[in-house]
Amino acid sequence: MKSRAPRGSTLLTAMGITVVLALIIFGVLTYTGSEQERSGRSVRDIDAQTCAESAAHWGRKYYGDNFVRWNEMLGPNSGYSNPAETNRDNWGPGSFGRLDGQEVTIDRPADFRVTIRDNADEAVGAAPNPQEDNDLQIILRAECLVPRLALRTTDLVEAPREVSNDPYAWHGQVLSETSQTRRNKVVEVVLIHVPLDGYKGQRGGGASGDQNVTQ
Repeated sequence: MKSRAPRGSTLLTAMGITVVLALIIFGVLTYTGSEQERSGRSVRDIDAQTCAESAAHWGRKYYGDNFVRWNEMLGPNSGYSNPAETNRDNWGPGSFGRLDGQEVTIDRPADFRVTIRDNADEAVGAAPNPQEDNDLQIILRAECLVPRLALRTTDLVEAPREVSNDPYAWHGQVLSETSQTRRNKVVEVVLIHVPLDGYKGQRGGGASGDQNVTQ
């Protein structure tokens, strides 16, 4: 009986050490996995931001060159003013594209889409008219559409907010922009038409929000 006690004690000690080592290994693997996930999310967010900003810069040029059509494009069924439209056949020609510059096809879907809306530019007391620009300014909404860069369901942490009517009726009922309602990275910028000058790109001040579009 005396010879069995040390053996039992040794066995219990070995099992305890094994459990501790297993817990340490599990913790290390969990930490490593979390770090890899955070790193991947960070890279994805940077790529998504770059995608949306590139789309916004592209949109400045496209809509700047089409300044005379702004009121037409602001129309509710024009294909240029409703970011909720998911059917590509109803998108305005030229309002979407690919980052590699290739033509959008069924096999090569759009990487981004840029829509526009009017800003609050009516006179005091006047009824809102989102289909008519009055101050040579519109708002561009550049959305990255690359699926791998969108937020996953598990990344959505904010609760959706209440639905309200857009006072300018350019999008009907809308949700406040949260991670629940904006899975794709979106950048919004103001596009200003400056008469009697030339178009200015990013180096010329276009990215700063002023002197974007000129004629």
